Amino acid sequence: MPWRTSRVRVAVASVAVLGLATGCAGRGSTQDEAVGNVATRFLAAASSAPDGACAFLAPATVETLQSDGEDCASAMQEVAPDGDPTSEPEVEVYGREAMVRWDGQTLFLSRFDDGWRVTAAGCESRGDDLPYDCTVEGR
Repeated sequence: MPWRTSRVRVAVASVAVLGLATGCAGRGSTQDEAVGNVATRFLAAASSAPDGACAFLAPATVETLQSDGEDCASAMQEVAPDGDPTSEPEVEVYGREAMVRWDGQTLFLSRFDDGWRVTAAGCESRGDDLPYDCTVEGR
């Protein structure tokens, strides 16, 4: 279970894509509310109903959680991010990618045909130009 003992990292490229896409869409996007809603519902489910949290994850993220033969809900219990889903998140949407921040925590989402899905969660910034350190992430 090496992915559970060491926190995974979101590639700098993911953050760079968000930054480069600012010309396409930025703050105030009509997607902000939808992204914030998915992130808030995921975070609430992660702490109280891990099986429900899995429904908000991107397919590759679910696959990574299940990589040790464990079902998603069981794996989520071990790595679920902490957070206060009642506080107001800061949402940034750039095209088909989004970043949602709560006090000291970041979630990354991507838009799929069926809506927004969490691709990485429980992420903490390690500083400028460094990858985020995440507890939940897809490949």
